[in-house]
Amino acid sequence: MLIKDVNIKFDNKIIYDKFSIDFEDNRINCIVGASGCGKTTLLNYICDELLSKDIKISYVFQEDRLIPWKNVFDNLSIVIKNKYKKEIINNKIDDILNILDINEAKYLYPNELSGGMKQKVNIARALLYDFDILLLDEPFRSLDVKIKNVVINLIRTINYDKKSTIILVSHDKEEVRALADSIYLLSGSPISIVKKGDKAIIDSVFSSIIR
Repeated sequence: MLIKDVNIKFDNKIIYDKFSIDFEDNRINCIVGASGCGKTTLLNYICDELLSKDIKISYVFQEDRLIPWKNVFDNLSIVIKNKYKKEIINNKIDDILNILDINEAKYLYPNELSGGMKQKVNIARALLYDFDILLLDEPFRSLDVKIKNVVINLIRTINYDKKSTIILVSHDKEEVRALADSIYLLSGSPISIVKKGDKAIIDSVFSSIIR
């Protein structure tokens, strides 16, 4: 999946200048780089670009994007209500809540949830949707280790079953090691891809970010 000729600037600062990146189709692609270098900006651009082509996108943002006046069930059902009958919708929601260990939150509202629970619901909603492309912007930040590993395994299973293209932004070396098929290191001003490879380059990539 080629994203090409990205041009983005904030005020007078050029972030991306005729930037192109070619993601591997049907694989898990990981974008890494120093904090604030423009990874989320790129992910947002990709989302807008693909939506304009009627490609179905699921996006797990860093921040909470739940609808505050809807309970957990309604926040989840909104992405599948036009595809399945009520009984199937209920079963699918029960299944994902059980996997993420938040069954008790089914009829709670966002203001009744902890930060970690909100993020689990955000992840559940993204994974319930019948997406073509899954965008993940540091999705595990609020999760405990046990649930993070559950979600990592779930994402890998979905990728294997659906043959979907997944793009992950992460600062966590072990998350990248567990998930990434391809790694892209972004750096510079304007931003460029300074290193690309598979898991074999993980150590060198993260040591260069730390420096």
